[in-house]
Amino acid sequence: MKLLGPNWSRAIDVTRHSPRSIPRGTIPATPGVYIWFREGEPVYVGEAKGARGLRSRLSAHLATGIDLSRSTLRASVAVAELGVTRAHARRRPSVMTIAEIARVNEWLAGCELGWHECSSPVTAHELEVSLRSEWTPPLNIL
Repeated sequence: MKLLGPNWSRAIDVTRHSPRSIPRGTIPATPGVYIWFREGEPVYVGEAKGARGLRSRLSAHLATGIDLSRSTLRASVAVAELGVTRAHARRRPSVMTIAEIARVNEWLAGCELGWHECSSPVTAHELEVSLRSEWTPPLNIL
């Protein structure tokens, strides 16, 4: 895949980590943009701008429990891989089965994760907007 735009050209060069091997404490508690990759290609981009920044936001995406309502990424994987609606995937209390959650978790375990720390929440937001304006990863479209 040829990604268009200078922001994506820089963004795909992030250090990538296996989701199963990232100690939560090593994820920065700063604002930033994170990118999930599958088979070397970006599949999802998001921003972290809350009080605990990347660590807090990525913890929701790295969760393996049955509740998908706190992670747009996990819900998007359920939509793409299981054919459920977004409303079904994000419902609270969860109506997802253990087998469905296992498929979502296994799919995400086959990904890689990278991030860019940013100096402020505004900078993180601007970077994510610029990336998505150049090209939108497939799970961001669902």
